[in-house]
Amino acid sequence: MTMKQIALIDDSSPFCLLVKQIFEDQYEVDTYASAVDFLSVASRIARYDLILLDINLPDMNGLEALTKLKSTAQAQSIPILLLTGDTRKETVVQGVKLGAQGYIAKPIDPMLLHERVTLLLEDGESEAAE
Repeated sequence: MTMKQIALIDDSSPFCLLVKQIFEDQYEVDTYASAVDFLSVASRIARYDLILLDINLPDMNGLEALTKLKSTAQAQSIPILLLTGDTRKETVVQGVKLGAQGYIAKPIDPMLLHERVTLLLEDGESEAAE
C-alpha cells in the first residue's frame, strides 16, 4: 500500500519540520513555503490526499489559495484543513464556506492535528456521508 500524501503550505520552517515529524511514519508530507509555489504546478495538486493550508502566508493568503484550489478540478475532492494563528470566527467561517473541512488553531496541539488528519484521510476512503 502506498503512503498517503499530504501537502503542507506554511512559511514557518520549524512548523513544517514539526508536522513532518508528527506524520513521518504514517504519511508522506511535502512542504511548500508559499501558496504561489504550490499552485504554480497544477499537476502536482492531484497527487495529494490532504492539503494543510496556513491562512497567513506571504504572496497570497490561505483563503485566496483555498478559493483558487477549489476552482480547479484536481482539488475538488481533496480535503483541505486550514491552520491559523488567527482564530477570529469570521476568518474561520469564511474558510469553511470556501470549502475547507475545518481548521486547527496555532500553536497546534500535535495530538489534535494527528487525530484530525487521520480522520480526514481515513474518512476519504469510506466517503462517509455528512
